[in-house]
Amino acid sequence: MRRVHRWSTRLQGRLASGPAQILAIVAVFLIGRSAVVGYSDWTSIRAMAVLAAFLGIAAMGQTLVVLVGGIDLSVPALIGAGNVMTAKLTGQGMASPVVIVLVLVAGFAVGALNGYVTSRWNVPALVVTLATGSVVGGIVLLWTDATLTGSAPSWLTRFTSSSATTGPLPLAPVVVVWLVLAAAAEFVLRRTTAGRKLYAQGVNPRAARLMLVGGRSVNTLAFACSGTLAALAGTLLTGFTGAGLFDVGAPYLFSAVAAVVMGGNSLLGGRGDMLRCALGAVILTELTTLLVGFSLSAAAQQAVLGALIVIVVASYGRDQPLGSQI
Repeated sequence: MRRVHRWSTRLQGRLASGPAQILAIVAVFLIGRSAVVGYSDWTSIRAMAVLAAFLGIAAMGQTLVVLVGGIDLSVPALIGAGNVMTAKLTGQGMASPVVIVLVLVAGFAVGALNGYVTSRWNVPALVVTLATGSVVGGIVLLWTDATLTGSAPSWLTRFTSSSATTGPLPLAPVVVVWLVLAAAAEFVLRRTTAGRKLYAQGVNPRAARLMLVGGRSVNTLAFACSGTLAALAGTLLTGFTGAGLFDVGAPYLFSAVAAVVMGGNSLLGGRGDMLRCALGAVILTELTTLLVGFSLSAAAQQAVLGALIVIVVASYGRDQPLGSQI
């Protein structure tokens, strides 16, 4: 384990977020301020912060999976399932704390299944998560007869409102929750044995196994956390949708991965952190708002963001994988 600690310490020295993401945030904001009326208004900034929080929470789980060298395509389905479960169970009179626990447990279970199947039988994560996402989607549609259902609890609507404040902070509670979760996750990744094991597994699974890092348990936990965070994002989004809407998670199939990449996290595994993820969520939210301000269609927005992601990936895509250096 001491070898894992020394190895992870050296790796994490390369993971510190540089100024590039911060410069990108400032540059996009200045462009939006000069080109789009109202872009820099305080109400607009607070609204973007709320949207970034939803995206950031979903992208946090995707980051954990990417760090172990995988990808989670069940995120949209779990967001939709969390949204529908929250609205439907609340509409049936169930207490909010019980609803939240049930949603998070369901997300954890599906994510853990993804991780276990992927590592136990060495099946590509893309295939497994796509399949489980389809199963979750089918179950939810059968449960709701493919219709809007239930309602959002009033406290959740206030919790996610861009006009809400958190004590003396002029930020909606959902934004504060996101920042706290991101800080806690960053601490776990950088300062705990669990975080070092996750980095080790992502860099070189074979070398990690030789150093007694349980690859199956690490992968299972990473995917389980991804499922939990996706379900949490779905619950929080209920405050926006007002009712159970399974398709609410559809945009996050692209944007969650995009936030990870835009933040500078490597899809090769073993390189990245939650600070980069948070910055990526902010950049992507700013860019999307800017493109909407330019009256670009959804298809055009996807094309522009896709091109930007190709450029970002190309900046590190030729790097030698860390696993080949161990």
